[in-house]
Amino acid sequence: MTEGNQKIRGIAHRGYPGKAPENTLKSFQWAIDLNFSHLELDVQLSKDGEVIVMHDWTVDRVCGEPGTVRDMTLAELKRLRVGGVEEVPTLEETLELCRGKLIVSIELKQGGDYYAGLEEKVVERVRRLRMTDQVYIISFDQYSVVKVKQLCPEVEVGIILGGNSPFLYHPLQQMGASYLAVPLKYLNEDAVEQCSKHGLQLITWPADNAEQIAKVTPYPDVLVTTNELEIWRDHAIRTGQFWTGK
Repeated sequence: MTEGNQKIRGIAHRGYPGKAPENTLKSFQWAIDLNFSHLELDVQLSKDGEVIVMHDWTVDRVCGEPGTVRDMTLAELKRLRVGGVEEVPTLEETLELCRGKLIVSIELKQGGDYYAGLEEKVVERVRRLRMTDQVYIISFDQYSVVKVKQLCPEVEVGIILGGNSPFLYHPLQQMGASYLAVPLKYLNEDAVEQCSKHGLQLITWPADNAEQIAKVTPYPDVLVTTNELEIWRDHAIRTGQFWTGK
């Protein structure tokens, strides 16, 4: 257990997929119960325009049935079971569960105009639940992130990249980004220094085992994403990785 109300500084990746099916309310509840500071989830649009939480553009892997998310209505998606047991949640259901408990990283599974209106709908739900200060919105699609920032200047945004480059940092600063997420293999001292210089919170993933945790340990300012919440929790307690706010 952590001391008092201190939270474990770390991002629970899709909840705790080792304990409950990923991107479900039960999986998210594990992150809340383990007192994590952050939770990461993925959002898409159903055929009838509801923002639902799921990583893949198809339901095959997580639900064991064929189908594409954007070709299915909310009712059709709700009849499926993630991992055979859990219901597909909406973003609104998830935010209601998490409100006041941790910071939610909302990854837009956008690609060009694949989901027309996704940004507007996500912003609307975040604003309606008065959670602009409890979320940040992030994506591989930089144009989607720019659109979110234009729609909702008060919400923090970030970019996910499959690599790293010294030419990234100034443009990210100009677009109003607060976060940069890169895979663990691209984590190095220069990336940490550049993010600090440009006012960016650097995020990396994954840190699921001793070898990966050893790679992130020299960089305590980096926000770490993990699938193995209890392993990371134990490390965080040993090293004093507690959340003290933004």
